[in-house]
Amino acid sequence: MVSSPPPSTGSLFATIRATLPTLIPSERRVAEACLLRPDEVVEWSAAQLAAAAEVSAATVVRACQSMGFRGFQQLRMAFAREAGAAGARPNVREPGPEDPPEQILDTVFEVAAAVLADSLAALDRSRLGPAVDLLDRAQRVLVVGNGGSSPVAQDAALRLMSGGRPAEAPLDAQTQQVAANSLTPADACLVISSSGVNELTARTAEIARGRGASIILITSYAAGPLTGLADVSLVVGVPHWPLGSDLLSGRLGSMLLIMTLQLAMTLRRQSAPGMSAEQLRELLNGMLINPRPSDERPA
Repeated sequence: MVSSPPPSTGSLFATIRATLPTLIPSERRVAEACLLRPDEVVEWSAAQLAAAAEVSAATVVRACQSMGFRGFQQLRMAFAREAGAAGARPNVREPGPEDPPEQILDTVFEVAAAVLADSLAALDRSRLGPAVDLLDRAQRVLVVGNGGSSPVAQDAALRLMSGGRPAEAPLDAQTQQVAANSLTPADACLVISSSGVNELTARTAEIARGRGASIILITSYAAGPLTGLADVSLVVGVPHWPLGSDLLSGRLGSMLLIMTLQLAMTLRRQSAPGMSAEQLRELLNGMLINPRPSDERPA
């Protein structure tokens, strides 16, 4: 029987959605029914939830345990707490064509703040230390991300390099695979895939695994092809919010998680070679083209 505490208020949807790939089809129907009809779960019995999901009552109990609850009663209590917390959340609605840009701006930032507040629900914090260890020991870090995860991979490589870690993040999938084939057991591959099922990313991770490199995975789901390849998996959950929150939580949550890993390494290696934050700012500022004084402009 699961003895872990239930998800904290405000993180219930993220926790359940992160477990979806780990559930068998009948259990997944229970989880999806809970996500689609959260207000009703509070009033339902186990038999009513079973009827809504078209499964047996025994399957409901197993599904609750698979999602991290002791049973149906603890699940129902968690939804009751979530309903109470919902009143304190911003009343966010999908923006319409009649809304002015200022209102749309406020909505987007309100949703982003709520997404970030919920996105840590599925993260196993005990895995942060091992992830930092692997990245810190690596002689070279290959950062891999495709599709929506590609910009996150580029940002990650820059952050790792600013902390003194040799890192690269090829944009092209074939180049990623070639780079992975040159890795050694002394290297690490940081894999970023919100879905956890991107085929191009999985192929590169398989090559890196075959070369003996360590694999650190950042994803939004607790299971998938990439999870089985990883030495350490860091799950940034997908909250239940509007405005394409899957994309918001996948990118923003991953970027902040990478910032955490990089900062932890930097603080650990303060005496090691590498640019400080101030030195990095000076370098970037020096890349800007300073305008000429007006009297030096060409005629």
